[in-house]
Amino acid sequence: MAGPAPIEQVRADVAILGGGICGLWTLAHLRAQGYAAILCEGGKLGMGQTLRAQGIIHGGLKYALDGALGAASQALTAMPARWRASLQGEHAPDLRGARLLSRHQYLVAGQGWGSRLAGLFASKLLHGRVAALDAERIPEPLAAALGPSARHAVYQLEEPVVDVPSVLEALAHANHEALLAINPEATRLRYAAGHVAGVDVQSPSGQRLEVLCEQVVLCAGAGNEALGRLMPTGAAPMQRRPLRMVMLRGALPDLYAHWLGAGATPRVTVTSHRDSVGRTVWYLGGALAEAGLDREPLAHARTARDALAAQLPGVDLSACALAVLDVERAEGRQAAGLRPDGPVLHHSDGVTQLWPTKLAFAPLVAEQVAARLAQRGVRPGHQLLLDTRRWPRPTVGLSPWDEVTAWH
Repeated sequence: MAGPAPIEQVRADVAILGGGICGLWTLAHLRAQGYAAILCEGGKLGMGQTLRAQGIIHGGLKYALDGALGAASQALTAMPARWRASLQGEHAPDLRGARLLSRHQYLVAGQGWGSRLAGLFASKLLHGRVAALDAERIPEPLAAALGPSARHAVYQLEEPVVDVPSVLEALAHANHEALLAINPEATRLRYAAGHVAGVDVQSPSGQRLEVLCEQVVLCAGAGNEALGRLMPTGAAPMQRRPLRMVMLRGALPDLYAHWLGAGATPRVTVTSHRDSVGRTVWYLGGALAEAGLDREPLAHARTARDALAAQLPGVDLSACALAVLDVERAEGRQAAGLRPDGPVLHHSDGVTQLWPTKLAFAPLVAEQVAARLAQRGVRPGHQLLLDTRRWPRPTVGLSPWDEVTAWH
């Protein structure tokens, strides 16, 4: 009978557990600064929240629609420009291999919003982040969908929309030698004198590895809860906020827009995507996704379709296939379960537990992790001597529209 697999040992500066957008961006950022960093993923890259995001790089505008330019809006202000710099290859990480779906997200508002938005968008904080469009400047797909008799105000937002799988692919390709596929059930944190000293991992086939390092970063979304229990101090408090997203598949134009209803939260947010065989899929979020939790899934999808049809007389939605996807947002816990204004990071004995809150915050999270290393005096000091060719590498997971099989 064969004994246990031999244990291989490697020294690094940082071990990252979790391969969503923040794990991969942080890995790229630290390696660019000279750190020997390694990322371990127990499933597919992006599995969970990242791949279920709509891909909008928010600039905070939708959080300012109530007229209060609060912390969430201000924290997001710099993110679109930061992402654009990477998408254009002007700033590391180089994301020129990723697909930009739309240079802008649009905001469609009814007549009652005109004066309210005019005053808000005139503020210094929002200057340059939004532009009112006259009828001739509305992009053709959106103008045609709204119909010739539409009485809407349309605004162009400085918020690009990215194809999330291609972003993950670009980051993974550039850092492939530092990625390890692991068995999440066999992961253990290693401590010495009350401080983290590394992490023990195992490949899906049973290979064992001790990663000796000075810092461990947990960025596994909802998985942080289980990983945090490996720490003597326990997991940092986390909250879950569910959504019920809707998808429409059919002969659809490419739309990227928020629709405002009576409240200050977009009633529905639409982004457009292609499935694995090239069909167009609309992915619907916004207040609609939160309201759908109390509805039967198919009834929720039909309600969403009918609400959109009323707003888009220029598009026939009657033949579209419908699907629903439940998404659970894992976040650092806040008072009364409210949405955090920005990323949430907890530090304890050399372990950082983090939740990015938004896809757009990935660059900021990476910089905050690097700042924490500098604060602790952790400097790049090791050359990663590990032949990862013997280890399986994690691959990018499926997009929601390819993951879901129940279309109606």
